[in-house]
Amino acid sequence: MEASALTMTTELRAKLANILARKSSRAGEFTLSFEPAVFPLNLRAQFTGYVRIALEIGCGWGEYTRAWAAMHPQTLVVALEKKLARVLSSSRTQKQERIENIRYMVLDVAWFFEGVFAPGQFDEITINFPDPWPKARHHKHRFVSPDFAASLAHIAALQGKLTFATDNYAYAREALTVFEASPMWQNDNGSFIVRSEISGRPQSYFETLHRAEGALIYFLQFSRQELRS
Repeated sequence: MEASALTMTTELRAKLANILARKSSRAGEFTLSFEPAVFPLNLRAQFTGYVRIALEIGCGWGEYTRAWAAMHPQTLVVALEKKLARVLSSSRTQKQERIENIRYMVLDVAWFFEGVFAPGQFDEITINFPDPWPKARHHKHRFVSPDFAASLAHIAALQGKLTFATDNYAYAREALTVFEASPMWQNDNGSFIVRSEISGRPQSYFETLHRAEGALIYFLQFSRQELRS
């Protein structure tokens, strides 16, 4: 990674906070607030009324996010989405459904999480059906990499859970290889084993669509470990 919470200067941290603040100022009442003095974000200190904190990377229109949050009212859900229109839409529906425990962030996953979140923040991290960029010339756009796995480990709590869902076999295999190679993540299902179902888990729009088309779904499940030597 080019920068981290440990190496980021005060000036760069303030600049990042201001950029995110401008993005969020247009994104509705349920977005996170950003102040350089309290950046990177310590959500555990800011939201003391919640037992657990979860992160969803790429929440889309928020159908999974809202369903999961409604099932876990004592968990604060931080939902990242780079498209403002999707955040505004989900936020409006969230208000209508009277769901209180979701906060949004308008953020591209290519940004370095270590500069945004303090260490050990998240008990659960979910990545739902990221764009697989199936053509070989587009593989460079896939965001799963050793650096990405390390960034997620930095912001995950010890024994925090990571779930990666996709219908693309090649992307599942690539992500599985990356997380299996990380000394900070351990496969909950056994080495190089994935699941096709998770009982009680809400379905996202893309999961519903892909299952209707007869596609297989691949769920990778890992837990954050102490650094293995």
